[in-house]
Amino acid sequence: MLASAVSAVASVVLMVTLTAAPPAAQATTKKEVCKDRTALVLKRAGFKGHKNRMAWAIVMRESKGQNLDESSRYFTGALGIWQVQTSAWAGQRWWSRAAMLNPYRQSRIVYRHMTKRGTYWRPWGLTPRGTLDTTHYRNWSPWQWENWIMKPFRTYYAQWPKECGK
Repeated sequence: MLASAVSAVASVVLMVTLTAAPPAAQATTKKEVCKDRTALVLKRAGFKGHKNRMAWAIVMRESKGQNLDESSRYFTGALGIWQVQTSAWAGQRWWSRAAMLNPYRQSRIVYRHMTKRGTYWRPWGLTPRGTLDTTHYRNWSPWQWENWIMKPFRTYYAQWPKECGK
């Protein structure tokens, strides 16, 4: 009799186990994961949240995320995904051609030395809030400010891949 009772309980436990959905399957929400390589490089270099979005929009404006060098079609003396000007920065202790042509290393240098950890965007004509800062571009015309700095920046800022965060 004890054996049949144990058998009956085991059958009920087995039926309940087989028919109940696992807790994870009952309430799953698929979290989107960032697949944008440039955004991931920038995040790994230190740019987080809004700073990553700003950095991404600038990099896309400057190079469309391409690692440009001297053999690039429109070489202007600027290197890498950030288009860091060789003539302006080559004397810095952190500058090297190899670092400027490595997207992660260049982004890390830009994060630490050029943007003050993502809070200073003047070399790219912007304030931390993404408005125009003409400090380095005083000789440019309003047309150039709009068409070469602000319009491309706003375009890419709006195209930020949402799955990469806010």
